[in-house]
Amino acid sequence: DNNSIAPTINNSGDISVAWERTLGDDSSLTATLKPNDSLDVEWNDGDWTANVNCGLDGVNVDGANVHIKRDIAF
Repeated sequence: DNNSIAPTINNSGDISVAWERTLGDDSSLTATLKPNDSLDVEWNDGDWTANVNCGLDGVNVDGANVHIKRDIAF
């Protein structure tokens, strides 16, 4: 299957849910939701990785940080 869901509960009772989608050819998309805290999305496409982090306050987004990198082998 190309999809997986991984719920997590820590010892403080905080809950998070991660969803991963395999896109093929070393590519994947992972979204992790921490209610009332953050939404993190990571897209891996071969040597490229893009990360988006959004702070959450209820249903409001408190801004987004975007990072993109590429692995280069010499």
